[in-house]
Amino acid sequence: MPAEDTVFWILYDKYMFWSILVGIFTFGWLFTAILRYRDGVEPDTTDLDHIEVGAFPVERHNTRLEAMFYILPTILVVWLTVLALGSNTAVWQLDDDVDSFEININAYQWYFEFEYAETLTWEDTGTGIDVEWGQGIMQVDATDTEATTVEVKIGSDKSEYEINNGSGLMAITANYDSAQHAYVKVYDAEDALIHTWENIPRGHTFNTPSDPMIVPCDEWVDATMKSKGPAGDERNVGVQHAFWVPEWGMKEDFVPGLEAGTTLYFMPDDAGTFPIRCAEYCGMQHSVMTGQVMVVQRETGSSCDSIDSDVKKSNSASSDPYGGGDM
Repeated sequence: MPAEDTVFWILYDKYMFWSILVGIFTFGWLFTAILRYRDGVEPDTTDLDHIEVGAFPVERHNTRLEAMFYILPTILVVWLTVLALGSNTAVWQLDDDVDSFEININAYQWYFEFEYAETLTWEDTGTGIDVEWGQGIMQVDATDTEATTVEVKIGSDKSEYEINNGSGLMAITANYDSAQHAYVKVYDAEDALIHTWENIPRGHTFNTPSDPMIVPCDEWVDATMKSKGPAGDERNVGVQHAFWVPEWGMKEDFVPGLEAGTTLYFMPDDAGTFPIRCAEYCGMQHSVMTGQVMVVQRETGSSCDSIDSDVKKSNSASSDPYGGGDM
C-alpha cells in the first residue's frame, strides 16, 4: 500500500470520497423505488392525474430539478478530470526554478545502475555518533555508545581502527577528496553496523542488487532513466524495463529508442530503505532484477522529518546501506 500522501493515494482518496457521495444518492433512489413499487404493493394514486381517452395529459416538470440533474454531474466530471490531469503534472513536470538532486538510472539485463550526476555526502542520525573531518584529521565521537571499531575507506584504501573504550573517541590522520568515494562505518562488539558516514562523488556508480540507490530526503530527485544494451554501448537501445518502488506507488518505464530517455521526479521525506522492482518483463532473469532505494539525510542538511512533502514513507532509518529493508 502506498504511503498516505503520495500522488496516487491522494488521487485515490478524492475519487473514493466523491464516488461514495454519488453512490449514496444513486442507491438511495434505487432502493426507494424498489420498496415503493415492489410486487404486491399498490401505491396511492388518488392525487395523481390519470390519463383519459380524448384528453391530453397534464404537463408537469421542475425546471430547477432538471437543470440540477445536468449541472451537478457536469461539475463533478470536470472536477475529477482536473484532479487527474493535475496528478500527471505533479509526477512528470518540475518547475525550472526548483533545485533538484540529479541522478542517472540505467537499466541493463538484469540489474539497475545508479550514476551520480552530483556529489552526495550523508551521515546517519539518531545514533549518538558523529564523524568529523578537518585539518587533516578524521575524528569519530562515539561517547556513551556501544561502538568498538571503525572501518574507513578512502578511494581504494580501506583500514580498520579501534575506538578508545574509556573516552569513546577515535582520531586518525586522514584527508579525503570530495572527488573520491569514501565512507566511515562504525561497528559494535558483535560486528553490527551502527553508524555510517559516506561521500558519494559525482560520476560514481552503484549497481544492484549489492548496492542501493542512495538519495537525500526533503529534496526533489530528478532521475534520468535509460535502458542500456551491451557493455560499452551508451545508447538508449536496451530492452523494456520499468522502475517500480511499490511502497511509494511510483513507477516509470525505461523506453528504448528515446535518445533523452525518460524522467522521474519525486521527493522522499523520511529516512529509510525500500525495495525496488522491475515491473516490465525484460527477459529470462526478470525476476532477479531487484534492488533498494535508501533515503538519507545530508551531512549538513535539516532533519528528514522537518518537511512534509509528496512521498512520505513508513520505514525507520537504517544504518546499513546495503542490508536494510525487506526484499
